[in-house]
Amino acid sequence: MSIIYTLNKLVDPITARAQDAERQRKREQPQREAEGEPPRYRCRVCGLEAPERGYCPACLADTMEPVARRPVPPADGPDEP
Repeated sequence: MSIIYTLNKLVDPITARAQDAERQRKREQPQREAEGEPPRYRCRVCGLEAPERGYCPACLADTMEPVARRPVPPADGPDEP
């Protein structure tokens, strides 16, 4: 908190309450990831892709790394003339 925040509450309490309510709403809003396919992993040695992280079933080594996700295509919107 700053001195400006305290002075703002004294000078304009209605606006300060509205700002507090907005901050509270943002804090309580859950942070969600965009839905998509589950993460995939690729072996650095042989290139095998699998849904499990950890040991590669072909190499029997801890060489799995995450594969970059494909970008989500934009939603189809109304066509503009």
